[in-house]
Amino acid sequence: MQRALFEGRFYQTYYFANAIINVLRNQFEYLHDLDGFYGDDKYLTFIRPFPKYSALHYFIEFVIDAIISDEINDIKLDIRQDQAGNKVNFIDDFGELHPSVLPINEALTYYGIKHISFQDWLKEQGKDFQQAMDDDVSDYYDDLRLEGEFDSLLEKAVQEVFFVVFQNRKLLLLFNEMIAGQVAEVQLSEISDIDDEYREYFASSGVLKRVNIPKWAKRAVYYRDRGLCTICHCDLSGELNISNREHYDHIVPLAKGGLNDVSNIQLLCQDCNLKKRDIEIITSDFYENWYSMRD
Repeated sequence: MQRALFEGRFYQTYYFANAIINVLRNQFEYLHDLDGFYGDDKYLTFIRPFPKYSALHYFIEFVIDAIISDEINDIKLDIRQDQAGNKVNFIDDFGELHPSVLPINEALTYYGIKHISFQDWLKEQGKDFQQAMDDDVSDYYDDLRLEGEFDSLLEKAVQEVFFVVFQNRKLLLLFNEMIAGQVAEVQLSEISDIDDEYREYFASSGVLKRVNIPKWAKRAVYYRDRGLCTICHCDLSGELNISNREHYDHIVPLAKGGLNDVSNIQLLCQDCNLKKRDIEIITSDFYENWYSMRD
């Protein structure tokens, strides 16, 4: 089996992760923005059972895309142009610090993604940096999208942020509760009006069909939770107690609108899974440390 390795450079990864945490913890404050993610039946995109590019991946992509797009408004072009005019000699010696290097250029360069610089792009438009207008910055970002460099950057960032936030079960609970709130609102009378490609996934009003959890998802959850029951923390590896059996539980139950998504699954022992009711939303903040601090 090929190892699922990726090169993690973690450029602004924790900044993006923190932004995602803030959005999920303050959903009312971001209600208008979040409607762009799941409103107008967009939530239906996430009810397909266990896609590898999970619902959480899509949410991370949505937030990072918004952050990078919003940074256009924070680029003070007139100030950068003044800096360029006042520090010509300094710029000649340290070209990477030229004010024409935009935040997205820094990120693309950091990840080794080939792209046309803002200065060179301006030359193609018959302008130099001092003649640039704010609209040029927006058009430049749009061109990076069209040429694919923006998507390449987004792909790198999403992969790294997912790697970080997937370990935070309380964050996963908040995210899945948010989407479940949309799914749970679907009434039986409305299901017939949903497109055929989505209708088949519903078992009843606001409830998705139970499906088999794929092996790759079980492995991801098992190793994320370190082979321990999320609730009672008993060992499920079989090394300490061969009678314990692993169970894979929906953090937000299907009965509450929960998704069949890798971000909505946690590891439980048989006893804890049997005790947990179908409508209970339970996870824990406890994680096994990398090593003991008491020895």
